[in-house]
Amino acid sequence: MNHVLSYGLVCTAVLRRFALLSAFLVAACAVPKPPARRAATAVDQSAHSTSPATAIGEPEKSPTVTLDEAVQGKVVLVNPALRFVVLDFPVRKMPAIDQRLNVYRNGQKIGEVMVTGPMRDTSAAGDIMAGEAQEGDEVRED
Repeated sequence: MNHVLSYGLVCTAVLRRFALLSAFLVAACAVPKPPARRAATAVDQSAHSTSPATAIGEPEKSPTVTLDEAVQGKVVLVNPALRFVVLDFPVRKMPAIDQRLNVYRNGQKIGEVMVTGPMRDTSAAGDIMAGEAQEGDEVRED
């Protein structure tokens, strides 16, 4: 029975990683196409005003997309008596051991935790250093 349970946990972990990797690859490959360019006619030029940035002869600036590198996660378990939490993070960025993170609820800072470990997959344990925490609260570095 124990062998079947551990096999199921391994399969679940493998499927989770495969799904996250697939989602990342799909998101990374989704590059917006530039708008189709056509020759401007005299009617088009007189009907539409142009801003100085898009004057004729100047190339349009395309927006740049940057990945948010800040550590952000959620509180998934709280033990208020022993003042520790279990945190879950996205695959892209995990906190370091002894890193302090702020706890937010409804956009308001309500506490502070320190990541103490152990860390496994996308989860980490931490100690509540100040304030409080509940399941569903957001943790992030500021």
